[in-house]
Amino acid sequence: MPAVEVPGGYTLIVEGPARVRVASGHVEVFGAGFPSDSEVGVEPFRALPFYAKEPSRLEVEQGKFWFVRGSTIPPSWVKVAEEITSTKPRRVVVVGDVDSGKTAFTTLLLNTLVSNRVGTAVVDADVGQKSIGPPASLGMGLARSQAASLCDVPFEDGFFIGSFTPAGLIHRSAVGSLLLAQRAERSGAETVLVDTAGWVREWGGRELKLAETLALQPDYVVFVGEKEEVSQVLRPISGFFSTVLVEPAHVLRQRSREERREYRRYLYRKWFTGAREVTLQLERTPVLYTALFNGVALSQEEVERAEALLGVRINYAERTDNTLVVFSEEQPRTTDLAKSVFSVSEVRVLTGVELLYNVVALASRERFLEGLGVVTGFDSSRGELRVYTAAKQKEGMVLMVGNYKLNPVTFDEIIVEKNPILI
Repeated sequence: MPAVEVPGGYTLIVEGPARVRVASGHVEVFGAGFPSDSEVGVEPFRALPFYAKEPSRLEVEQGKFWFVRGSTIPPSWVKVAEEITSTKPRRVVVVGDVDSGKTAFTTLLLNTLVSNRVGTAVVDADVGQKSIGPPASLGMGLARSQAASLCDVPFEDGFFIGSFTPAGLIHRSAVGSLLLAQRAERSGAETVLVDTAGWVREWGGRELKLAETLALQPDYVVFVGEKEEVSQVLRPISGFFSTVLVEPAHVLRQRSREERREYRRYLYRKWFTGAREVTLQLERTPVLYTALFNGVALSQEEVERAEALLGVRINYAERTDNTLVVFSEEQPRTTDLAKSVFSVSEVRVLTGVELLYNVVALASRERFLEGLGVVTGFDSSRGELRVYTAAKQKEGMVLMVGNYKLNPVTFDEIIVEKNPILI
């Protein structure tokens, strides 16, 4: 493990994956102090700034590192974090563009609150580049001590939105943020910080931030970035809430699209550790985010009539909303007559293969998110779904269906433009 001498007043930036041990001296990371013999982990595709308040000796295992003179934390950040902490706010929402430093500021504010003995929780609302919780989900953690990174805040609960982008799912992001904030408060948090997704541009980004802030009713909304980059969000939100604008981070490690994808793969591996295949009885398992398996099963007489109209053998069929869903290994010649007889606008014929590798989540009455899963099999005649998951099985589990697929071996994401199981 190479030892690095860091002069007082300098910052050693370490890029992960890495492990850093403070052999001597004292360093700070986003306001969290680490004396001699402390150890800090740095996750892949992330970088942490170790500021030496005095001459220090750091042992760095793996990773890359380089020096920066002075502190990388803007003085304005420290001032704003101290001012906000002095008011003991109930909720603070942090907004910023991709690679603006919003997560870094959230970490600094967290450490300032914790150092002032304020019970603090963090809601990680960035569904793509997670610090707390798995991809495609919001995550909530309760800070029991200062943290070098939000990744170090213990996960308490999450909320699965079904995608690693909030586009088209603004309602789930807003509802999930509020539910997790309320859960954190019931768990004793005095202040809840919400680190939002780095999407502030375009109509969708503006609507997402407005929906989240209106739902959360925060005491402060902190915008990280240049004014021209966030003004389209800052101005409308400032009409409802106290807003603060701080400059972007001085030093950033920007991640490419491929690195962001690799980081999610790293997270999948972590959240599927210890996974095994479980069988869910769909008759006893409520299903969310699709009308599939929530309809009324056809009677035997109706199944026989549908078979005659479609010219296929049916393993299972149900009527849901204005759609007749049929599971069959054969494709019908035409569906027009069945539409007319069953008074539906669509007949959707599935083989069951469409379910394979679909990402799902398991929830319970105790937790909004017990864990992620991948569908590995479906028996339409028995109404059984096989799911590869690390989630512990409980009575009354709920299945939440995502809008993309995931290879359970390589953890490659598979985008499905029109997922046929989302009815």
